[in-house]
Amino acid sequence: MRVYVIILVQFLIWSSFSIAAWVSNQDSIKSKSILFLVFSYLAFWVATTIGLTKRKALFTTLVTMAAFFSCQQLFWLAI
Repeated sequence: MRVYVIILVQFLIWSSFSIAAWVSNQDSIKSKSILFLVFSYLAFWVATTIGLTKRKALFTTLVTMAAFFSCQQLFWLAI
């Protein structure tokens, strides 16, 4: 059950990252990469705080990141 909660929270984090990246459209790639690292660490930290081991937290973070950005690309291609 913890994993499902973590996945939902991480999808909310990645959605927030997407909105923040959209708002900062004029920023440089350096600032966007720093923003990405901050949100990645936040997602990892949430997973470890809720109770996963570091290895499972890293795996869950990478899977949710890949799933979110893949679905985001499919959504923008459909429009």
